[in-house]
Amino acid sequence: MKKITIPIKGVITPIQSEQSFVIIGANGSGKSHLGAWIEKSRIKTCLRVSAQRALRIGEHIAIKSEAVSFHKMMFGNEHFNDWAEKKFDKWGTDDYTTSLVNDYDSVVSGIFARNHRENEQYIKSCRECESRNQSKPDTPNTIVYQIYDIWQSVFPYRNLILEDSTVKASSGVNEYHGKDMSDGERVALYLIGQCLLSPDGYTIVVDEPEIHLHKTIMHKLWDKIEEYCPDKTFVYITHDLDFASSRKDAKMIWVKSYDKKDGCEKWDIQILEDNEVIPENLMLEVLGNRKDVLLVEGEPGRYDSMLYSNVYDNYYVVPCHNCYKVIELTKAFNEDKVKGLHNISVQGLIDRDYLSETEIEAYQAKGVHTLNVAEVENLYLLPEIQRIVAEHMALDNIEKVLEQVKDFLFDEFEKEKEVQISSICERELQYKLGRFHKEGNGVDSLKTQFNALVDSIDIDKMYQTVEEKVNKIVDERNLNELLKIYNRKSLHTRVSKFFNLTNNDYPQLVLRLMKTDKRKIIVDALRTHLPQL
Repeated sequence: MKKITIPIKGVITPIQSEQSFVIIGANGSGKSHLGAWIEKSRIKTCLRVSAQRALRIGEHIAIKSEAVSFHKMMFGNEHFNDWAEKKFDKWGTDDYTTSLVNDYDSVVSGIFARNHRENEQYIKSCRECESRNQSKPDTPNTIVYQIYDIWQSVFPYRNLILEDSTVKASSGVNEYHGKDMSDGERVALYLIGQCLLSPDGYTIVVDEPEIHLHKTIMHKLWDKIEEYCPDKTFVYITHDLDFASSRKDAKMIWVKSYDKKDGCEKWDIQILEDNEVIPENLMLEVLGNRKDVLLVEGEPGRYDSMLYSNVYDNYYVVPCHNCYKVIELTKAFNEDKVKGLHNISVQGLIDRDYLSETEIEAYQAKGVHTLNVAEVENLYLLPEIQRIVAEHMALDNIEKVLEQVKDFLFDEFEKEKEVQISSICERELQYKLGRFHKEGNGVDSLKTQFNALVDSIDIDKMYQTVEEKVNKIVDERNLNELLKIYNRKSLHTRVSKFFNLTNNDYPQLVLRLMKTDKRKIIVDALRTHLPQL
């Protein structure tokens, strides 16, 4: 179990974690200042890796002793004498969070010095065994070979070469000097070296562990470093939510704000506890956001979430796959225990589908709102939106085109009217059966109550009522009402041909027009069919 202490509500509080700690928060919330506070509080056993790090590698590294190299890396001073004087020569100014640290050569020098010591120890052990006529000891996994192993796990097509006080890399054909390595390669070597050189028992505070690293290698790199440093405690400071959620079994420390007056530092800090319903990455995403949050159906980058982001531009829109997840997560975020973590509004928005008015009202009471059309794709088919597209395309006879689209939609509905009516009835049956609650115990009592419920459901009357409603919509050719009940996701793409567009261009054109001077009229049209939040 790993442990650190941090100031929570002015009290120095110990917190524990199975693996590591992640400090998250918005820019300017005081994350780096908290990292500096941790370093000061553990002055003898803490190394803080600054986000402001120079990545220049010298042509040849001046090899100094391991102790001198470590002192330079740790304190910014090769001639360290007194812990009290250590403070932070390394940072150079009173602002310990923004100063540029230029210690790359010290890190590499420390690697070569450590490797030399480990080789010397092995040679000495071999000679002692030889003099005693004993078997030679196993070949040690020196720091250089540890680095090679970590390096290969993240850069499998690049070979790292550490020899003759020089850093090189090879692509298998071409060999090049360390100074010509990519930023990602150089920062990886720098981070690996810092962590491996730190003694066991140390706390390593890494500010922005993701900087210069591609997402495909970032997680692998830190997983491998942690594997080689089981006796060290890692504290990551990040605003990268993907990285934060990748640290399995880490304790999340959410820094909400920071203030410093008269030399006294104060943070608003919350320790995030595990939640069985809300995934950790979503919790971090919501908490790290400054806007109110709208949870919607769909996937990132799809038509629905893109449309909502334009209409509800004062909300942070988060796609959550399906309606069940939206409902579940909206409820979870608004529970008292979770709501106490944030001061933002979290609401949900789901398709109307075949919901009854009773269900719609019940969901709204829980903060889950419903579209005024069957599904989000139907918003693209609203008469007002069709007209805007037709005018943009400068079609010859706009009224005729709009009538053709209307005919197409009603014709398609007629082909599957029975399916749609049956689906509406199916949803109502599910709702009625789902409201079954026992009033007595025992098998006979349950049977009696269930049979009573079933007997109370008149399917003939239900079907007739729905059919009459549907026939009225069809007879009156009321497109807005049709779009409330017609569930068929492909319709908004199939109308493209009526607007002289191909394939799926119709909904894509609507989204493109929302980036032009037509944005306001499109948004105004959509808002008349969307709930006001």
